[in-house]
Amino acid sequence: MSFFRNTHVRPRSGRAARIVATTGAITLFAGLLIAPAAQAAPATQAIVAEAPTDGPTDGPTGEPAGGPTEAPAPTDSPSPEPTETTTPTQEPTETTSPTPDPTTTTEPTEAPAPSNTAVPVVHGEPVVGQTLTSKGGLWEGATKFRFVWTVDGTAVQTADHTTGEIDSLVLLPGMAGKTVQLTVTASREDTPSGTDATSTPLVVRNAEFTGLTWNNAVVGWAVVGETLTLDRPAWDDSATRGTLRHQWYRAGAPIPGATSEQYVVSPADAGRPLQATITLSAEGFTDHEFQSTQVTATSAAFSSVAVPTISGTARVGQAQTANPGASAPSAASFTYQWYRGNTAITGAVERRYTATAADNGKTLKVRVRSVKPGYTSVDRFSAARKIAVGLLVATKSPVVTGTHRYGNTLRVAQGWPVGTTIRYQWYRNGVALKGAIGNSLYLTTGYIGTRVNVKVTLSKPGYMTRAVATTPTSVGKGLFVLKAAPKVTGRLALGSVLTAYPGSFSPAPTSVAYQWYRNGSAIAGARGRTYRVAAVDNGRSLSVRVAVGRAYYAGRAVTSAAVKLPLWPVTVLRGDGVYRVGTQIKPGLYKATGAGSSCYWARLSGFSGLLKDIKANYFGSARTYVQINAGDVGFESHGCGSWTTVTPSGPRATSIYADGIYRVGIDILPGTYYGTGSHEGCYLAALTGFNGTLSDISENYYGSADVIATVPSWIKALEVRNCGILTRY
Repeated sequence: MSFFRNTHVRPRSGRAARIVATTGAITLFAGLLIAPAAQAAPATQAIVAEAPTDGPTDGPTGEPAGGPTEAPAPTDSPSPEPTETTTPTQEPTETTSPTPDPTTTTEPTEAPAPSNTAVPVVHGEPVVGQTLTSKGGLWEGATKFRFVWTVDGTAVQTADHTTGEIDSLVLLPGMAGKTVQLTVTASREDTPSGTDATSTPLVVRNAEFTGLTWNNAVVGWAVVGETLTLDRPAWDDSATRGTLRHQWYRAGAPIPGATSEQYVVSPADAGRPLQATITLSAEGFTDHEFQSTQVTATSAAFSSVAVPTISGTARVGQAQTANPGASAPSAASFTYQWYRGNTAITGAVERRYTATAADNGKTLKVRVRSVKPGYTSVDRFSAARKIAVGLLVATKSPVVTGTHRYGNTLRVAQGWPVGTTIRYQWYRNGVALKGAIGNSLYLTTGYIGTRVNVKVTLSKPGYMTRAVATTPTSVGKGLFVLKAAPKVTGRLALGSVLTAYPGSFSPAPTSVAYQWYRNGSAIAGARGRTYRVAAVDNGRSLSVRVAVGRAYYAGRAVTSAAVKLPLWPVTVLRGDGVYRVGTQIKPGLYKATGAGSSCYWARLSGFSGLLKDIKANYFGSARTYVQINAGDVGFESHGCGSWTTVTPSGPRATSIYADGIYRVGIDILPGTYYGTGSHEGCYLAALTGFNGTLSDISENYYGSADVIATVPSWIKALEVRNCGILTRY
């Protein structure tokens, strides 16, 4: 608990701070670098694109030195344009290179370039593995030659020759399907310039395999489960060139995954033609396909098949189960057909067959057909067995349902094979009741005290007749059915009258009796429909037991739900005086009921009248409490009025108008309270007990009645003196 004087909070003055941001301008200037070509400055390097070195150059790249020179326009790569640099403060500057004065030179005489009189001719077959040759054609004015062979435009071979020499090119597998040409560049020793001449293009063809031999037979038995094999073909250079691909076919369609020289005949092949192909391939060679002879696959045969047996009871209505037995190899599935004598039973094609009335006295056997894909199916018959008359077996034994009491109807619940004929006969004390031949019996008053049962007779074609009787059971009086339970009505207070509602029963009772109970124990003499609440019922539970009756019905008693009486205050001391603890007053928490502010009480350790006998005391408002402990000997009270027991409930008020001690959470709610008085001398104390000792005080306050007090929920009580009105926020 915390107490605070009410104060006014002044606003604090603030200081305004200014943030001044200074800005500056940054100017960027870009300079334009100019290098005039005419002024005498250190020589600059020129960037020249080099010609490819794979073949000879076409001729000189410029005029010889010594003659007048002009600045030619570049052909391989354009000169870069002057770069203009823009700045925010000036316009771009253009620079112009001065033109040098022409120098006078004498131009020499150039020799004529070689000329071609006959284009190069390529000799040989353009086939992979062959060699092409050429002399390079006929030329005038040429002393040296460069031969360049290209495949689809890409140079693959380059050689330099003199007049009359022959150049050759071997056709590799990778050149198959591509175009081959020869380009000859002729030139003289005294000049680098030359003249080109190109042969007619040739398309390189695939080579053909030679020396091909193969036995196209399929080796092995064309039977399901057997392995077929293909021999390996032979051809020239088979050790160094060529790969083989295999493919097996079923009825002309390729078999997925069957791509090796061996193939295991599958069940899907039975009765269908099989054939295989071998494809020989190599780079630069035309594929060659070998085709085998055709064979027809046949089904395999079981090496052994067992004779089936039949299990199950050989009676009508019983299941007969076929056991096919083992086979070699194991069958994949079985089909069944049951026979009555030598005649097949229509629809009896499952492994299990239930014997019917038509089978009574006849023989049954079963045919089992062993089936396996790729194998020829085999039929086997079991030994015949004779079927005896059936026995009716209940799927649910007969029982009598319903209550064996007057006014109820009894019925028979049971379960029998479909088609069973059922007859009933009811008995009373062992004597058949005339006309009682249905599956139900209504119990009248004449059955009370007797024993009844029923006999069920069963019959069905092909089965023995059977009779079953239930156990005789005594019939009692009728029972009341509770439709609405009894209950206690009325105000739950001392001296009030409570009334018992008897409830509702079927049928309606002709007599009703009552008995009231306190905490589960019968209250002597409380046998009426009403009951007046007495002081002894304080804080206890009350209920009423209602007993009903009627002719031919067993009596029934039903107890209502208990109602809990509140705990009201009970006066234990009246007036001033000294009382002995344990006899005149018991230990516990008590409340004073007097008025005024001159209440005095003391807890005593003896009766000598001396000050040392006082263990704790109190003086103040008569609105107070005291906790009398088991160790106290006596209790003294003056000006406090009567003392009563306390209840666990209270007004839970949110305002305090008078001095006194208030239980927190019962008399007043916890929370923050404020007072508006202007006088001094207000006293508040947070109490953790009602013993009247200083240790009970958790926190206290003394001062102005203009106060704010926070009352926590964990304290037991709040003591208030001279504080005026306190109101909860």
